Amino acid sequence: MSATARITTPVSRRTLLGTAGTAGAAVLLAGCARGTLTRAAPGPDVTLSNDNPTWAPGLTDAGDLLREHTGHGISVRATPDVSSYQQIVRTSARTDSTTDLVKWWNGYRLRDVARSGIFADLSTIWDEAEAQQWVDPTMRETFSAEGTPYAIPLHQSYYAMFYSRPVFEKLGLEPPATWDDFLAVAEELKADGVTPIASGGTSTWEAIIWFQQLVNGIDPDFYTDLTEGRASYLDDVAVEAMEVWGRLYERGFFSPPDFSVPEAPGRFDEGTVGMNLYGTWNANTYVQAGLGDIFGLYMVPPVEPSAPPTIVTESGAIAVADNAHKRDEALEVLASWLRTDVQQIWVDFLNDLSANPDALPSVPAVQDLAAAVAETEPRLATRYWEASPPVMVEGNVKELGAFMASPSTRTARATLRRMQKRAEDEWKKWNL
Repeated sequence: MSATARITTPVSRRTLLGTAGTAGAAVLLAGCARGTLTRAAPGPDVTLSNDNPTWAPGLTDAGDLLREHTGHGISVRATPDVSSYQQIVRTSARTDSTTDLVKWWNGYRLRDVARSGIFADLSTIWDEAEAQQWVDPTMRETFSAEGTPYAIPLHQSYYAMFYSRPVFEKLGLEPPATWDDFLAVAEELKADGVTPIASGGTSTWEAIIWFQQLVNGIDPDFYTDLTEGRASYLDDVAVEAMEVWGRLYERGFFSPPDFSVPEAPGRFDEGTVGMNLYGTWNANTYVQAGLGDIFGLYMVPPVEPSAPPTIVTESGAIAVADNAHKRDEALEVLASWLRTDVQQIWVDFLNDLSANPDALPSVPAVQDLAAAVAETEPRLATRYWEASPPVMVEGNVKELGAFMASPSTRTARATLRRMQKRAEDEWKKWNL
């Protein structure tokens, strides 16, 4: 999650995760060892490390209310480089130089570090949050490793279709209810000289967005099996998803694949782009541009009419370091993090959603999407970035980006063959 209500860096912090450069990591880790980033907070407050400095005002404001509930506020420590941040956490969390609270990722990225024993068991906190209906119980698994939860949700973002209200109103279009309706909308936009779908990702994590959407839109059970290593990238559903993606390109529905998503609000406003499939955290980009009313949001309908409604979800995670300076205090803070009043402050800052369904931002389109999700009760699919072992995902992101640069049936099958080979190799390593 990268959007903020006061200072916005919507895409840069989501650049492809990799290994930190040796020199840069050494400098940052040296600073960490000296206590620059991980020294204990003075007084009763607890420290929280994260990879987005722009979150500090929102976390501080939420911490002020947490102090009223628990006696402990939040002292924010940030490392803006994602790769260096991961390196610091992996190293410092094994020592007494760690921060008390740690922002991380859920799914396999959480499992990857939790099995090394650096985070505290949060079973009691999850039990209480579920009892208070502050969180959907089905989310618990993706914040767990071997059945034990080690983090709670930082936020709750959905991957939904942003659309330009002025463009849709001009052409008399409505958000589509079926896949055929979606294709018809795209044709209408194209016929009017509007780029139907803005989509970037040739060199970033964004290459996963349409792949995860189309696989889920055909068979969400297969998506789960695929990301858990029980299915093959060469199976029929994956092949169909790539072929559907390729046909969308052939029909001229997509922007060039080097499209920059921060341009979307302006392109919506000028009427040159109709839609953009993205995380709801990007709503803040529109708000900050003074265009919070220019867009709507809808759930992309399933490709297969028989498939259940599904929506991809992205949830950052907050964990307690097992070696925290103030471990008990940090656990008390997390026990109140999902309270509705605390989450309301947080979502008002983010202009995004919370795992607590009762905390809603003031952005009309985001509120409407939340209402549609509550009414439809779609299957929640973990974002591909967190849904499989990290090394495999990062390699496959590059394959999907290359496909976007040259989309065709031939490149689709070659892409899937390379993805399957990587999956076979990485699952063997993961299961050792």
